[in-house]
Amino acid sequence: MNQNYIDKFITEAMAIEAGEAKKAGMLGFMARVLTMATLPHRATSENEFTRRNGNLELTIWSPKSVGLPYGSIPRLLLSWVTTEAVRTRSPVLELGPTLSDFMAELGYTPTGGEKGDITRLRNQMTRLFSSSISCIYDDKSKTRIVNVNIAEEACLWWNPKTPDQLPLWKSTITLGSGFFKEIIEKPVPIDIGV
Repeated sequence: MNQNYIDKFITEAMAIEAGEAKKAGMLGFMARVLTMATLPHRATSENEFTRRNGNLELTIWSPKSVGLPYGSIPRLLLSWVTTEAVRTRSPVLELGPTLSDFMAELGYTPTGGEKGDITRLRNQMTRLFSSSISCIYDDKSKTRIVNVNIAEEACLWWNPKTPDQLPLWKSTITLGSGFFKEIIEKPVPIDIGV
């Protein structure tokens, strides 16, 4: 199959899905490259993860002391970040007035403790927002390499012990310029409900 046909097919399929999601009020967006290859599903002791899909290779790195993002929470965060950036057209995203409000927007209940949603969310936010991604597309006739930081800066001012308390400063994420440019120029519509 030629590449133009495949691109056209994918674009048409996404338009149908986006129309259905929009009707349901569940239209969101995801970075194009993260629809072709994504993050680890399980925790790993490594600080580098590589996934290949055809001619595309995605590698994600994070500081060894922090660890790689994994599971459903970082995927949900990425869809929220991408959707919010497309909606606001700004690389600086406010995460809500309180931790409870932000968690409710993501569909989580603020539960504490070592295995509670607050701990899991903050842990995965730290992992995700300290990570860097490298994408290499190589089909032997052409090669494209894109290296991006998801976040240039993340300021998480919420106190996990008082998730309903308004902090003195707003919690924000400043997206990396390459990541922001990629998601603004080529966002892929998704159904947030999925």
